[in-house]
Amino acid sequence: MTLETWREGLFNLCWHQHGGSGLAVPLGDALELPTSDRDWLLERIGQQRSREAKALEQSAKRR
Repeated sequence: MTLETWREGLFNLCWHQHGGSGLAVPLGDALELPTSDRDWLLERIGQQRSREAKALEQSAKRR
């Protein structure tokens, strides 16, 4: 794993878009996660973002 990959992972766990959904893990908590848990969360975040994007797309088509 590169430093950039590690940093990007932490950012994705800690970022919470204003008014949007997502995790908002405090940086200290994210740093304490075992690598396997962090990787699972990152994969799951990606899945959830894809689901939400698809739902928004479908909703826009219905209008």
